[in-house]
Amino acid sequence: MRTRAWFSSFFHSAVAGALPLIWMIGCGSSAVALHPPMLTPNATREATTPIEFAAIGAPTDPDAAIVVAGGVQPPGPAAALTDGIRREIEARAFHGGESGGYAVRCRLDRFALRRDSDKDDGYAVIYTDLGCEAKRKGDAATVWRGELRGRTAAVGSRQFFPDAGVMDQVLADRAMSDVTRELASDLGLRVLELEGRPSARLFADQDAQQLLGGADDTPAGAAALAEDADAAGKFVEAAHRNDLDANARAAAWNAIAMASGPERPWIGGIDTQLADNTFVRFFQYKALARHATPATMRELKTARGKEEHSLLLEFLHDLEPTGGLGITGRTPSTTSL
Repeated sequence: MRTRAWFSSFFHSAVAGALPLIWMIGCGSSAVALHPPMLTPNATREATTPIEFAAIGAPTDPDAAIVVAGGVQPPGPAAALTDGIRREIEARAFHGGESGGYAVRCRLDRFALRRDSDKDDGYAVIYTDLGCEAKRKGDAATVWRGELRGRTAAVGSRQFFPDAGVMDQVLADRAMSDVTRELASDLGLRVLELEGRPSARLFADQDAQQLLGGADDTPAGAAALAEDADAAGKFVEAAHRNDLDANARAAAWNAIAMASGPERPWIGGIDTQLADNTFVRFFQYKALARHATPATMRELKTARGKEEHSLLLEFLHDLEPTGGLGITGRTPSTTSL
């Protein structure tokens, strides 16, 4: 009980003013709340390109499209993702492109939160698919129609948490922060081809950052959100150093992943040496999947035959139908979302 009381006190002080205090310490439910990240305000004086991001539409079949063991507390993934992406767009100060800006509508095609644990650690993996359409505001002409696919993971030591419910919520918060910021980054940088500075999260203090920070809150996070090969290239050496902390290596691989694409040079190295650490290996798979060339997809197929961790094996199988995670635009048609 002393450990539980200490953690509860620490949690409330750590996140005061940073996140809604919707937690299940001591209650029996495993349902999680989906918290969008709090970000530092946009302080730039540079003119930004307006991006009108409409509320994400609900899936046609919510029971099939939203899969979270234990359930999700209201208002649910569509609302949380909408809020998070809007915050990220504001914080990024995207500029360039059409002076009149863009209107973007998306539908939630899929949201899944997978969880697992072993004797030492708990894991969470988020899958998010958004079917989106972007139009110029000036003439309502469609400039892009396609799928934004967000994938991220979080890990935590089971010894640190008083119960599984607390651990699940912390890991969900870390993963939700990363996935919403990365979806907005893909939209602004890849889809609309704009420019924008990386965002930064608000934390009450260093303890809160250590507790709630995800891969994009590390030193490699700015490079990941820049989706730039030169920025990510500064972390390639760290990605391959077995003597580094697993979280640092995972974040370095995430930066490589976010800079990757079918039409971009691969900076991850020849014949990827897969890490022994599960968390690092997830982001290696993510990098190969976002590059999405025949060569990297062959590497993933080979890895699928050797992978033993259930969440990673599911992740690898999930990549096959989509041919990876590369962003590809479809020719606009008369069909509306």
